[in-house]
Amino acid sequence: MTRTLLRRCLLAAAVFAPLSVQAQSFERAATGLTDTLQNAVDLLPEGVNNIRLGLGPAIGTDYEGSDHYKVDPVPVVSLRYRDLIEVDNNEVKLIALKRLLQASAGTGGGTNLRAGPLVSFNFGRGEGDSPDLRGMGNVDLAFELGGFVSYYFNDNRSRVRLRARQDVAGGHSGALASIDYNQNFIRTAKYNLGGWVQGTWVSGAYMRSFFGVSPAQSLASGYPVYRPGNGFKDVTFGLNGNYTIAPQWSLVAAVSYKRLIGGAADSPIVDLVGSPNQMSYSTFIVYSF
Repeated sequence: MTRTLLRRCLLAAAVFAPLSVQAQSFERAATGLTDTLQNAVDLLPEGVNNIRLGLGPAIGTDYEGSDHYKVDPVPVVSLRYRDLIEVDNNEVKLIALKRLLQASAGTGGGTNLRAGPLVSFNFGRGEGDSPDLRGMGNVDLAFELGGFVSYYFNDNRSRVRLRARQDVAGGHSGALASIDYNQNFIRTAKYNLGGWVQGTWVSGAYMRSFFGVSPAQSLASGYPVYRPGNGFKDVTFGLNGNYTIAPQWSLVAAVSYKRLIGGAADSPIVDLVGSPNQMSYSTFIVYSF
């Protein structure tokens, strides 16, 4: 089983490696859709829980806070392995607490509580992503370390989750904490429909990296100096569903609305040239094995 899983992981890397070396906007689009992907993949039929690979178009803004939309090809690389490891594009979680609870109870049965460490990559933002970012410089790759705790109830039709992480690579140098609730509305053998809501808090360092304007940036861009502090950054609402085309093939679709709030909404790159209203649309063909 381990060798088979390793071969499949290598196959996934071989398939998507050429895609990942394309324009950085491809990577950033994948980063921005990770939360949407996680909620959508969680609705896929149970029993196929090794690897899911897919690709599809996604419509989103040039940068968080922009009012201009573009279409990017976005991959689905998702792994669920023995209730121990979860991988969704740029985020990896180890479900350590579930294993510990099972061991302490002396049973192999399931538990509704999951928790453990997580690793996430944030591909940042490039000055060339939009004409509105000219003079703002780049936000470099962030390597985020943190943890999560989630609880499933109502026969696994509902989930509440808390995640927190801190950049340790000097990309945005900040911290994030988010809480979300995911609910299944319809679950059948052929199709599923669900919705989710999420709120995100960020530190002052994160806020200043993505929404602040330093004196040097002000001179280069023409925006007024802006130095936001920590606080809630956004509230997001989403709908996602899937339709089983064949035993191992699914069509996954998602739409979400994010409202930037607080210091993020007041940023010059949002208030003067962008919009606090952020929509995203995505459709994926997914193969599960």
